[in-house]
Amino acid sequence: MSLKKKYAILASSAALSLTLAACGGEGEPVDPGQEGESSQETTEDQATQERSPEDFDETVQNEGEAIDGGIAQVGVLSDTAWTGIFDWQHYENEADASLMNYTLGDLLAMNENYELVGGKENGAAADIEFDEDNDTVTITVHDDVYWHDGEQVTADDIVFAHEIVGNPDYTGIRYGDNFTNVQGMEEYKAGEADSISGLELSDDEMTVTIHYQQVVPSMKQAGRGVWAYAAPRHYLEDIPADELVSHPNVRENPIGFGPFKVDNVVPGESVEYSAYEDYHLGEPKLDGITLERLQPAGAIEALRAGEFDWVDSVPTDQFDIIEEGLPGYTILGYPDRGYDFLGFKLGEWDADEGKVKMNPDAKMADKNLRQAMAYALDLDQVAITFSNGLSQRATSHIPSNFASFYRDDLEGYPYDPDKANQLLDEAGYEDVDGDGFREDPDGQPLEITYAAMTGGDTAEPISQYYLQAWAEVGLNVSLLEGRLHESNSHYDRIQGDDPEIDVFEAGFGALSDPTPSVIYGPNEPINFTRYETDENNEYLQAFEADEAFDDDYRQQLFHDWQEFFMDEIPTLPTFWFTQLEIVNDRVSAYAHSSVPQVDQDTYGLHEIELLAEEPLTE
Repeated sequence: MSLKKKYAILASSAALSLTLAACGGEGEPVDPGQEGESSQETTEDQATQERSPEDFDETVQNEGEAIDGGIAQVGVLSDTAWTGIFDWQHYENEADASLMNYTLGDLLAMNENYELVGGKENGAAADIEFDEDNDTVTITVHDDVYWHDGEQVTADDIVFAHEIVGNPDYTGIRYGDNFTNVQGMEEYKAGEADSISGLELSDDEMTVTIHYQQVVPSMKQAGRGVWAYAAPRHYLEDIPADELVSHPNVRENPIGFGPFKVDNVVPGESVEYSAYEDYHLGEPKLDGITLERLQPAGAIEALRAGEFDWVDSVPTDQFDIIEEGLPGYTILGYPDRGYDFLGFKLGEWDADEGKVKMNPDAKMADKNLRQAMAYALDLDQVAITFSNGLSQRATSHIPSNFASFYRDDLEGYPYDPDKANQLLDEAGYEDVDGDGFREDPDGQPLEITYAAMTGGDTAEPISQYYLQAWAEVGLNVSLLEGRLHESNSHYDRIQGDDPEIDVFEAGFGALSDPTPSVIYGPNEPINFTRYETDENNEYLQAFEADEAFDDDYRQQLFHDWQEFFMDEIPTLPTFWFTQLEIVNDRVSAYAHSSVPQVDQDTYGLHEIELLAEEPLTE
């Protein structure tokens, strides 16, 4: 599976992919503890609903005689039309990552430790070498890799990908510390240089040596410092930078070097691909692939009707129906390396300075208020009630599958309304006028606006429960404009620091390296809360110091930072998930897209075959 799909979405300067987590629907306010059971008093029946990733297979192989070619039907679960950006420098959501997965190609891959690796055996089109002593990274493109229009992929296309992000008129969100770490990038960004001095091309243009200000430990992780992408200079260079994201060469007629080339795009709804016979790992065995947007509400019926060969995720709120029986399909599961969270707006983005600007007078600036809002929520019960046990209350900003870094002794914020009330009382949030809601410490009305988004049947009842739980500790919280918002506009407003938003829901997905600077660094546009403190900056700098090459030092640093950040709580991590995918029995072999390293000879997209003329339903 694609490197990008595996660590899509946190779309920041570190090439992680910004998970635009979404859930939604219609419903009445629901109390997840309405049966009288708190998270500490979960019933035996409820406990049996809890599941773990270990309950599912990661791969599947089916036996049978393959048909000749065939078109695989693939569903991309999304309640809203995708934006359809076929460019790694500009995309911002997981649906677009799914579209690009089949066509743009993998310059590099990652191993079982989520480290960047090259080599055909890993499905990569290039090799990579780190030189910590000289602060360089060298990438050499294999000489048998070609764009879909027949032009050879070269290391100059890697240079061009850097130039896209560094262009003064670049409109995306990835320019940050990991790009300014490239020597000469800031001068290029400022328009003071015609080229990026730190990008050194070989005479044959098949190798680029990237000179960094500093090569730090986390840069070996996929998505953490090395921009592992190429963009076709010959195809995109003449397009003005501020028009690139909307140009037909990116939206309608993109080219890549992956196993399938784009034939037809229905904006926001479907993409038709055909096999690329000159794919560097071998001609695909399928004739093509058709991707269609699949709305969560219609997923079950579409699968029952045999409309899809595989679907990139399974609606957790419908898992019980799938588990009861969906003939012809196999469910695969893998621990999601990301998490959902509630963010507290603490400032704004300073575009002139290229960094966050924290506001000490922000409505949510009081740590006690943030902690109280966390303790007021029974997230354990929400996980059981609304996800069929496929999510767990998160206790840290480091997902638990990063075993050596995760602090398993942190309690996080378990449901404790008494603690919430105590924190608010001590911080001076009191109900002055007797209306049941607390005023701020100055005696002024405290009205908090919460931004939540649509997605599946659970979003509305979960959001209403949050409002209800906060009201029970005296906090007057209402939905932004009284409703849930579509995910694209939701993130646009968060990124734009909409002053109407005080608290928001979001999610980071498929992290390949948990080093926090990419998400919570002061120079990262994706630091949506706009949080910055001297103490956090000291931690972030320590992660990049030479001492952090020592595994024990790095582990202790992660442990210390987690405790510090959970106390600061600029974001409240709410849930970890088991990520599910579903595949039809007519597919010869398939690996869950989050598995970090798979056998390309078995599970590579170019090796997949179909064992029947139509998807099986029995």
